[in-house]
Amino acid sequence: MYLDFAQFQQMRKLSRDDQSQGLKMAAQQMESLFLSMVLKSMREANAVFAEGNMLQSQEGDYYQSMYDQQLAVNIGNNGGLGLAELMVRQLSGQGHESAFRPERYTGPLQRPRTEAIPKPSGPVPANASAVDIKPESTAAAAPAAEDSQPLWQDAKEFLQYIFPHAQAAARSLGVNVRAIMAQAVLETGWGQHVMDSGSGQCSFNLFGIKADGRWDGDVTRKKTLEYRNGIAAQEQAAFRSYRSLDEAFEDYVSFLRNNDRYSGVVGSGEDAQGWGHRLQRAGYATDPHYGNKIANILESDVFQSTLHTLTKQF
Repeated sequence: MYLDFAQFQQMRKLSRDDQSQGLKMAAQQMESLFLSMVLKSMREANAVFAEGNMLQSQEGDYYQSMYDQQLAVNIGNNGGLGLAELMVRQLSGQGHESAFRPERYTGPLQRPRTEAIPKPSGPVPANASAVDIKPESTAAAAPAAEDSQPLWQDAKEFLQYIFPHAQAAARSLGVNVRAIMAQAVLETGWGQHVMDSGSGQCSFNLFGIKADGRWDGDVTRKKTLEYRNGIAAQEQAAFRSYRSLDEAFEDYVSFLRNNDRYSGVVGSGEDAQGWGHRLQRAGYATDPHYGNKIANILESDVFQSTLHTLTKQF
């Protein structure tokens, strides 16, 4: 609530940690303020005709004002008039093209560094991230890694690169290829925020898989947003680092197939919409909205139009 200073500070912190969520919350608060102003104007106009009413009092007006403020907040946080969603679309640059806003987006898109990796005959694989696995502390881990320069010029090119690799992974896991691609989109912000390997190169970790005791390969360290008891907070974690997209996708398949907790996820068939929810229930991610975010990506205009074209080409 915008009148609560502690919650206002929490919103400021969230805006730094997760810009898209911070933008959404700020837009809801702005809509609540607007509704509060409308209610206040309505009460003032009504007071003109209520002069001389014995039931009118300063105490009554005070509690009426408190009620109106809380009412405005409740309306704004439960859908409101649609103003918050419109502001989010406008400020995030989505316009009317798509209702989806990449959750991991943290800044303007950078130009791809195409010389960093030659274009393969098929799309490039994406990495994965399993937020729930506790990283093993290791001295070999790099100090801290930022996002690498994107290897793909835009969202469509990213999807084109990873499509053949995602197809192979989908066949091995017995799931819909769209589900795997939507997960890679969520974890990398449409391919624009793949973590650095620690040496300035791309880690190819498109699925956010952490480096636990079972991993003996290269490691990169990075801040990640985790949810503990419903509260979001940044944590430093160790992630797996790969030398290529092929290696990243192979490890992604192995990670899911060789982990008992995902036995109900592997082989789940063509239900792409349920993929993220099944992963979330199995403990893949701590984000309580992980399944909904993947489902939103599947429904976005860019994703659907690009996948429609790709399925015809391959």
